Amino acid sequence: MNVMILGAGGGIGRALLEAYSSAPDIARIYATHHCEVSSVSPLIRWLHLDMSDPRSIAALADQVDQPIHRWISCTGILAGDHGQPEKTLRQLSSGKLQIDYQVNALGPLTAFSSLANHLRSEDMRAVFLSAQVGSIEDNRLGGWYGYRMSKAALNMGVRCLAIECARWRSAPVIVAVHPGTTVTNLSRAFTQTRKAPVQSAATCARQLKLLVETLDSGQSGQFLTLNGQTLPW
Repeated sequence: MNVMILGAGGGIGRALLEAYSSAPDIARIYATHHCEVSSVSPLIRWLHLDMSDPRSIAALADQVDQPIHRWISCTGILAGDHGQPEKTLRQLSSGKLQIDYQVNALGPLTAFSSLANHLRSEDMRAVFLSAQVGSIEDNRLGGWYGYRMSKAALNMGVRCLAIECARWRSAPVIVAVHPGTTVTNLSRAFTQTRKAPVQSAATCARQLKLLVETLDSGQSGQFLTLNGQTLPW
């Protein structure tokens, strides 16, 4: 079985990479990174991918030469040089919104599109890490415009992919997944004072791998928690 993990240099992605590296039935893992990383495992082929650069995304397919049976997108951006999550509408910036959309929605979806010919294998399962704050129905607090909006856009894209790809000869299972609050570089600044429980990246990865390997066709096109419960769009 061949696995592709986008964002394998991040917290959840790296922990998921370790989980799949120790699985007995893995032939190859394509692991994308933005910053330089290293690994001694012969199973892993590291591929550079910058989700903010459409040219980098377009070049991804040229670096893959095997069918992919598991696709897991762990990429995302919440805060950084482009700005912090917006607390009020006065903080809205078109520049930050564009980066949020590119990295959180456009990047994963166009990467999937560029690799479509490699994703038609039997028993293919695709997971896009989203966020519950991207649920329109569940939004009770407002704020975090760019992150919420870009994750909502990703969710719509995942739904569209699931509908279209269900017509393939070998229909994949495609879902959006809320991984829960996890201690990573993306969320660290926002979890230090959080009273609700947070999980380690290793714990998240173990649960995520279990979810991926137990997905069935009836769940395709849904927005799920790590334990497989359905979230409102």
